Amino acid sequence: MIGLTFDGTILTAATLSDGGEIFASAEQIAPDTDYRAWLLAVCAVIEQIRTPQNAGDALGVALPAIIQDDVVTYSAFSLLANTSIRRDLQSALGMPVSVHNIGEALATQACRTGAATDAHLAVAMWIGKSCHGGLALAGEPLTGAHGATANWPHLQLPAPVPHELDGRVCWCGRSGCLESFLSTAALEGDYQRVTGEWRAAAEITTASANSDIVADSVIQVFEDRLGRATATIISLFDPDVIVLGGTFLNLPRLCERMPRKWPGYVQVDRSKTRLVGSEGGINAVTAGAAMLAADRVMAAGS
Repeated sequence: MIGLTFDGTILTAATLSDGGEIFASAEQIAPDTDYRAWLLAVCAVIEQIRTPQNAGDALGVALPAIIQDDVVTYSAFSLLANTSIRRDLQSALGMPVSVHNIGEALATQACRTGAATDAHLAVAMWIGKSCHGGLALAGEPLTGAHGATANWPHLQLPAPVPHELDGRVCWCGRSGCLESFLSTAALEGDYQRVTGEWRAAAEITTASANSDIVADSVIQVFEDRLGRATATIISLFDPDVIVLGGTFLNLPRLCERMPRKWPGYVQVDRSKTRLVGSEGGINAVTAGAAMLAADRVMAAGS
């Protein structure tokens, strides 16, 4: 199985064993404006991990996008907009290709080999340069009528306090979307508003863990908003598990603290929903994309 993830900056490719373990991987910075150059970069990184043994495998691609009928319909990254990536990559690579949302891939990996293997209903929340959601029932992802199931990033921030109504605009053109409060850019912007200085999201998280009072105050605001977002997920889906993934998050701290914030927003007295971290980072998404590609091949052959 072969998977690839584009997170908005980096292309991450991997080959998987039948058991879902990654045994070869490669990364490459992707062009961010030229679609043709982006396709060539994908081909280059896939060629690094293709061997005679996996030459006949399908490729699953996880994208920061909403995808309907194999066409990107919405994405924070303009080079992907309204592209037929599946068709174009199949032509360029000469191999079967399937395309998926990052959240769908994360939910799939979590339910099959990750942190939610015991879940009947699981929701995945990916937080990075852009944010994404996925929903899986009995280990199978549900994509919905428009490829937008569990599209939590474009719900409005729940229960905003007055200073949060600051007019910040999401890439989708609306104001108040959760993504505009929870992405890496949102955290970096909040830190800059407090300090007057820009700092990368991963550095802010690390500084918070190392007792930087200012960084920790910004992280606590982020956590409060994420608490409201995860409570909304519980109210909408009542899942067994919420799987949280991202490359800059302090997952153990979040998984410990978020459930404490739910009682004020969730109707049930005591939620049975578990919040778990996806420890594989972007590799978990890549593995999920590969699993989804294998599913497509099996479905086509049945």
